[in-house]
Amino acid sequence: MRKIITDLTILSTSLPGGIYVRHSSNRPDIIKAMIIGPEGTPYENGLFEFDIFCANNYPNEPPQVKFKTTGNGTASFNPNLYSDGKVCLSLLGTWEGEPWNPAESTLLQVLVSIQAMILCEDPWYNEPGKSSVAVFLSHTVPNCK
Repeated sequence: MRKIITDLTILSTSLPGGIYVRHSSNRPDIIKAMIIGPEGTPYENGLFEFDIFCANNYPNEPPQVKFKTTGNGTASFNPNLYSDGKVCLSLLGTWEGEPWNPAESTLLQVLVSIQAMILCEDPWYNEPGKSSVAVFLSHTVPNCK
């Protein structure tokens, strides 16, 4: 529980613009996050809701993050945000790459990674096998602003 409180203290002073976090004083292990889609991305000004749960073994295991903006499981906005709520991110252990490090990783890292790496300008490049689709789309779909 101490690490959760430390992480929440960091969040209260260090969140970048566009990320908002709330938690109950009775249950700091349950967190609600809202990320506003970054400017210059297909997600610009969109509201993206996430539920975060830190289990009893946190920080030895990464937090569980569920993407809630799915239209009851019918909408998919990004190759790394599944309609069933799964968030693919190496820090969470749901994707390849640098894993969660209990001694160094934080909730701030998770949220900033979602904002910067997933809700990015070219989301199709985030997932192997989708790059051919990204090249196709970049040549055939006009930029809608």
